[in-house]
Amino acid sequence: MQKVLRKRILREFWKNLPRYLALGLMIILGMYIVISLVAAADTIMLGSADAAKEQFVEDGQFSLLVPINGQEKQKLTDEGIDVEPHFYLDYEMEDDSVLRVMSLRQDIDRVWADVGRLPERDGEILLERRYCEENGISAGDEIWVEGEAFTVCGIGTSPDYDAPYRNLSDNVVDSSQFGTAFVTEADYQSLKAKEEGLQAEEYVYAYRLNDKLTDRELKELLQEFILPADGVRELSGISKLIHLLPAKDNIRIGAAAEDVVINKATGLFAGVLLIILFAYVISVFVVHSIEKESEVIGTLYALGVKRKELLLHYLLLPVLLTLAAGSIGTVLGYSSLGVKVQMQDTYRYFSIPDFPVVYRPYLLIYGIVMPPVAAALTNFLVIYGKLKRPALALIRRELKSAKAENINLGKMKFTTAFRIRHFIREKRTALTVFLGMFLSLLVCMIGLNCYVLCEHVRTESVADTRYEYLYTYKYPEETVPAGGEEAFGVTLKKEVLGYHFDVVLLGIHPDNPYFDAPVEKGQSHVMISSAMASKYGLEEGDTFALEDENQDKSYVFDVMGIVPYSAGMFVFMDINSMRELMNEKEDYYNMVFADHALDIDSGRLYAVSSKAAVEKSGGVFVEKMWPMIRMVTIASALLFLVVMYLMLKVMIDRCAVPISMLKVFGYRKKEIKRLFLDGNMVIVALSAAVSIPVSKLLMDKAYPYLVANVAVNLNLAFEWWMYAELFAAILVLYLLSIPLLMRRVDRILPAEVLKNRE
Repeated sequence: MQKVLRKRILREFWKNLPRYLALGLMIILGMYIVISLVAAADTIMLGSADAAKEQFVEDGQFSLLVPINGQEKQKLTDEGIDVEPHFYLDYEMEDDSVLRVMSLRQDIDRVWADVGRLPERDGEILLERRYCEENGISAGDEIWVEGEAFTVCGIGTSPDYDAPYRNLSDNVVDSSQFGTAFVTEADYQSLKAKEEGLQAEEYVYAYRLNDKLTDRELKELLQEFILPADGVRELSGISKLIHLLPAKDNIRIGAAAEDVVINKATGLFAGVLLIILFAYVISVFVVHSIEKESEVIGTLYALGVKRKELLLHYLLLPVLLTLAAGSIGTVLGYSSLGVKVQMQDTYRYFSIPDFPVVYRPYLLIYGIVMPPVAAALTNFLVIYGKLKRPALALIRRELKSAKAENINLGKMKFTTAFRIRHFIREKRTALTVFLGMFLSLLVCMIGLNCYVLCEHVRTESVADTRYEYLYTYKYPEETVPAGGEEAFGVTLKKEVLGYHFDVVLLGIHPDNPYFDAPVEKGQSHVMISSAMASKYGLEEGDTFALEDENQDKSYVFDVMGIVPYSAGMFVFMDINSMRELMNEKEDYYNMVFADHALDIDSGRLYAVSSKAAVEKSGGVFVEKMWPMIRMVTIASALLFLVVMYLMLKVMIDRCAVPISMLKVFGYRKKEIKRLFLDGNMVIVALSAAVSIPVSKLLMDKAYPYLVANVAVNLNLAFEWWMYAELFAAILVLYLLSIPLLMRRVDRILPAEVLKNRE
């Protein structure tokens, strides 16, 4: 008997080939999206981790006002700590870009040559890959640095400049304006001797702890034995140690891997929604097939065919279909059209080596095994219930139907009454249209929320940034520069959803012209930026804590108000109260805001930020996320179109007898369309009116978890016209499906009614 049933499977497939091709296309598209997004993220994350091991990435770095001496270095070596100087000089190039020149590393943060080789002789230079791409430099070219000619012997990367920010305070990577370069030690010393760099040499040391000390213990050790530099003002009891930065807090290290976490979360979340959708749609088709073949099933029952044999028969086709489609989608996702395309956004922003594609078992199972397993489980429950009915009931086609004829619709017009009764009879299929629309909209909302989030970051950050320049000091002058507004900033930490983000505790005067923050005296009284309020879910009157991980201290504050500032995680405090809290002198400051450029010795500064940089960084967010936004939005629209067409086609197939009868009675094509299809437009419109706000609400609740690794203001609000456009787009997609549905109506013959006589 199974041999006979297997032949029916093939006939069923060819008979309904367009339906199954559409189903297969839907699954292929869904798995392509999931696999390409997640596989690209895994490749970047695992590739970055492997590269970090091979290149001996630092555990952290510290900066000094003057170099350490041999005795001090020996002390660190005796403690089991590896230390290597990573001194550098910045030079302005002919195109106004800045090139950071360093001598080639030996032990820590080793340089990787993607093209060519490392410098071996004087006069050779290796340039960072993103700088070369942006400025059109190739291996073998000649460049000039302060009058000296260098041959580009290689193009590569270094793990401590994974995200090549010029300054640690920068908001955006601009590789057209900044890059790194590596030369021989002799060439570096030759450039240094000219003393023509943009600023004095920076004394940066990379270290590896080798599990001997913690970062905090190393900092305490440095503070203990490194003596103050002669003639240099001692800062906060830190002597000549400027700062110590663990690798986990360095925005340049591991940035690419951290960035794609959101892509992985989005892909897996969308995959769950898609598998639910696939399974449910297929179950509707199977139920329709069982109802359509009720007499055949009843006859087979009467002939002694067991229920489990029929159950296996009706499960086999959807399982094989989802297995094949899932496999094709997985292969496409891992192909150059999938994972390689998804990785291009990362390669266009971060400076990382070319990583081979990673094939992870869990993702192969997710793409190939999960769809058929989900389809089998869902359909088993549905089919088992349908096959429990007696053989005689199946032969007589005694199918459950809604009692639409018992509803009193008054003197309602015939067309309206017919549509209502039709909807009640087909409410299960209508519910499937609603569910398909709802799940498709959830996927769509992932992309749309990402878009509005990036747009709000871009526009609000610029609007809230009133200063033109922000100067951050290594060590400040005795008096505040004329035209500048002093401030005192300390970077602390706060955890949310498993991620620890930098929060700037900023001491300002109450009348600071650059922030609407009327701070009041008190060591626990603070105001917080709107970005921090949204990220951490804080409101006025709440109490929260910030951590100083290096000092192993916690500070508890009360929220006195929320400041409209979206450009970062800031906590505003009265500057004098903050000086008391941090045990600083009454005139201490380390930041200066200004509405114009100030004349400040660059050697005193960590970094200079500008409003122009904030504007550019906001635009980068949109540009960087746009490919994912576009792909998810288009894919969700295609999924909805396929689901809606398939479900409405099922609805028409179930109404084949009534449509045939109407044709016998002389109803024209336009009239049949008005009764069966135009009424469905009301169903689609009502479903859209409910699905759009509900899916938006649910995705807004879930989105903070999807972007848990991003420290931005979570403003996900839609403009009113976005809701209107989304509603209109759904109706347009429905109208696009009508010609295809009418082709099915045309194929229903008047003789169809005769096939179902007793």
